[in-house]
Amino acid sequence: TACACWPLALPEPMALGFGAMPWRGAGRLARPCVAALLLSRGQLAACVECRVGDAVLAFYAGQVDRGRGVEACTPSMQECFFPGKVRSGPDAAEGMVTIDWDDGDENNRLVHHTQVKHSASGGERCDGPPISPPGDDDEEWVPPEIPCTLLCRLHWEASDPEWNRQAVDTLKAEFKPDEVLDGFDWHVVLRFNDVNRCEAVFKALDSVLSKCTEKDLEQCRTHKHVKAVEYVGDDPETRRRTGRHVHVPSPGPRTEL
Repeated sequence: TACACWPLALPEPMALGFGAMPWRGAGRLARPCVAALLLSRGQLAACVECRVGDAVLAFYAGQVDRGRGVEACTPSMQECFFPGKVRSGPDAAEGMVTIDWDDGDENNRLVHHTQVKHSASGGERCDGPPISPPGDDDEEWVPPEIPCTLLCRLHWEASDPEWNRQAVDTLKAEFKPDEVLDGFDWHVVLRFNDVNRCEAVFKALDSVLSKCTEKDLEQCRTHKHVKAVEYVGDDPETRRRTGRHVHVPSPGPRTEL
């Protein structure tokens, strides 16, 4: 079967300074994730199956101080990957993996499979959910192209259906995405056919979220509904380089996730 991972370019591992210590959980300081810095450099295009109970390094959507003040974690920051074990997933709907953090943290346990690295394989990313394309010949099937996609992580109140509905409606009205995937407790997916619109929305949200000065991400309220945002799949710059400025939806029923 074809690997369901997207190529993800990682930066050169950076040397941790004395003050480069990431925060996790309710106001407590965690040790730096040194193991994450030992992963191979360059593009990690390979994927491995991550089974329930496997040890992994997964992205934690918290905050980090890398010597320039507290900033929100992004998947490009090696310091924001922490050890844990696969509890379940990836789910068929969005490819999300549920993580049991080694330190017992109960926050931010839902992580996209492209941001989960299998420890025993030397850091290869976890494969996505099984793909069942139409037809008999799997070798000739090509995964469908998806629009530029943003994963918005919502505040804890999003587990309340009414709060969740208001949050999704507000994001729809403000940013007018071409497609919305909702119905999840703590995140909503926004998709944009035009990469420029997608990038503008990401920057608008990121500029608000970056104003947070709290050590605990759960206490950040610079945005009423969103506590973190990230790209899923190729970012706008990658799409531009490969000539995919505008996504043209295929006619007929949707085949991608």
